[in-house]
Amino acid sequence: MAREAAHGAAEGEGPPPGGPPPEGLPSRADARRNRARVLAAARASFAAEGGMAPLGAIAERAGVGAGTVYRHFSSKEDLFEAVIADSVEGFVAEGRALAAAVDPGAAFFGFLERVVREASLNRALCEAFAREAPGRIPDAAAGARREFGDVLSVLLRRSQEAGAVRADVEAADVQALVAGCAAMEQGRGPGAGVLTAVVCDGLRAEQAVTKFRNGMEEGDGGAAGPRDEIGRCEMCGDPLPGDRTSRAGRPARFCGAACRQKAHRRRTRDSG
Repeated sequence: MAREAAHGAAEGEGPPPGGPPPEGLPSRADARRNRARVLAAARASFAAEGGMAPLGAIAERAGVGAGTVYRHFSSKEDLFEAVIADSVEGFVAEGRALAAAVDPGAAFFGFLERVVREASLNRALCEAFAREAPGRIPDAAAGARREFGDVLSVLLRRSQEAGAVRADVEAADVQALVAGCAAMEQGRGPGAGVLTAVVCDGLRAEQAVTKFRNGMEEGDGGAAGPRDEIGRCEMCGDPLPGDRTSRAGRPARFCGAACRQKAHRRRTRDSG
């Protein structure tokens, strides 16, 4: 950072002595153009390299000196915050437009998938969404993150009221899922989307209670619980008979004699 500042000073463009410039766009047209060029270069650099992108490389990409960058942003972290705030504000605007959608469920899941997809292709967004600890979220980005949380809450509530999303999920849970999905999808490579689809399936209302194949519910301490509504054979996965009880009066586990025999042979082989 000191080397970059010295480089700017050598160009006659050191950081302003009075601290960062006041908020808002510069008054001169050339200053506005320079600021826009710096933001565009920073957006591309941070997306590719995250917060580790060198400030000097950003200035070079923008075609300006490092001192010009300092005139608009007092540090690389300030520049990072501005880029993140700009990106998240785009999500906020899209979310607000979806808040009155005719199909709240489709709006919610479509928004979620788009945010994860965009973040997975952008290291800076991935880093920003992962900043959960209080005090670690930059000031400029914090305002945009709060607005993002607000619009996400609206989309979530409307989709829950429409019966599309399970009722025990909160906006904070969804934000955590966005951060995790984006990081995992980024690791799998562009265009994967499989993990996001799995998460979305888990958020749907019909998945409100986790069921195991033996018919027990999660958290029931091992006591027998009701089977899922469909009732599947433990061997082949086909639907169980209509009465779903065996000749001994116990809940049916297999669709027929063939699968029952296969299960018996498997148990005998495994025990041997």
